Amino acid sequence: MSSVKRILFFGLSGIKNVQINGGEIEFADNDSADHLSNYDIIIYQSGAFPYKYEKIHWRDVLKDEPPEAIRREKEIQSALAKGNIVCIIGEHAEDYVVAGVFKSNKIPYYYISDDKVCHNLSVKRSEFKPFLDDLGAGRVWFPKDEIGQIICTAYESTVMGFSKEVSKGILIFIPCVWGSIKLEYVVEHTKKLASALISFASRIVSIAPNYIEEYEIADEGSLKKKIEKIRNEEIVPLENKLEYYRKMKSILWLSDRNLVTAINDFLRNLGLQVEIDEIYEEDLWILHLKERFVIVEIKGLNKNLTRQDISKLDEHREARLVPNLTGLLIANTFMTASSLENKDIPFPPNVVQKAVNSNLLITRTIDLCKMLGYLETNENPSKTLLDAIIGEKGWLTYENGKMQIKKE
Repeated sequence: MSSVKRILFFGLSGIKNVQINGGEIEFADNDSADHLSNYDIIIYQSGAFPYKYEKIHWRDVLKDEPPEAIRREKEIQSALAKGNIVCIIGEHAEDYVVAGVFKSNKIPYYYISDDKVCHNLSVKRSEFKPFLDDLGAGRVWFPKDEIGQIICTAYESTVMGFSKEVSKGILIFIPCVWGSIKLEYVVEHTKKLASALISFASRIVSIAPNYIEEYEIADEGSLKKKIEKIRNEEIVPLENKLEYYRKMKSILWLSDRNLVTAINDFLRNLGLQVEIDEIYEEDLWILHLKERFVIVEIKGLNKNLTRQDISKLDEHREARLVPNLTGLLIANTFMTASSLENKDIPFPPNVVQKAVNSNLLITRTIDLCKMLGYLETNENPSKTLLDAIIGEKGWLTYENGKMQIKKE
């Protein structure tokens, strides 16, 4: 791309065109009638088509992709097919178009384990340093073997920004968290990014024609088949297992109804029969042979559990006319902790004593995660966990390789 004429920032309108060396930046959103493939460089703001949900029973379910998003995704694919550059910026991929582009081009992505925004990135491509030093931050990362060039990383090994040849074009992802919504701020940093993209494009080695992949030398074909076989039989199952654990660990950082849903899924994955109370949405019931055996209350806290929290569960148990039913309070304590050390803080002794006196069982989400490996080695993990809960009182935790109930 020797001369760039048109650059589009999609996701923000109402800003006059901006001139830079090598081109002109236009700002538009979905009201623009122009086809995206008419632009040499597209900067797409993740969130231009944000995920939307609808309530079905007690769950928030992702709505079907809107027609406008489908149209824009196809236009982006057309731009890539023409040999243009598409640069997605943002902190997440919770966008119909972004998720669609990644899926269509077989680019897997994952969220940082604690879902925190990761910054202080290590920049591998100097063109993007002026932009990334100011705005570089995000929550998604990409496997090294699924992208082309690394643009920036976190933790020395986690890819946060990349470029990849797609068809005849280049797909780029740049982690970005805007530090201000002021017009001058946005324009200034968009100019930095556009200049970086122009510079990057000028340094790209010519893209090989499509027939190169079709033409195979010697054992290329058999090697590709072996790699695909290994991926399908070994790597994909391992990736699926990692994704399963990532979802199980979400109980360490979620709150409110999202936490209730995550714990519901966590317990179900262990084989327990669980249902969410349709009236009191903060509650779960653990069942055995369709009979309610345990009433569960879930709390997300930015601090430790208190005696008052336990008293409320006791009151709720009375209000539901099940005073003798086993009560379990699951607390995601210290949700915003910056480290595991700051999160893994025990319940205070007086809180444990309050649980004993109230004939209730308490546990932390981090206790459940610690138990997971042990439970998975059991032939019947649901029975093992249910046996540890039914009729017990105190603090259910996991220490020294075993589950135990602390009374003080």
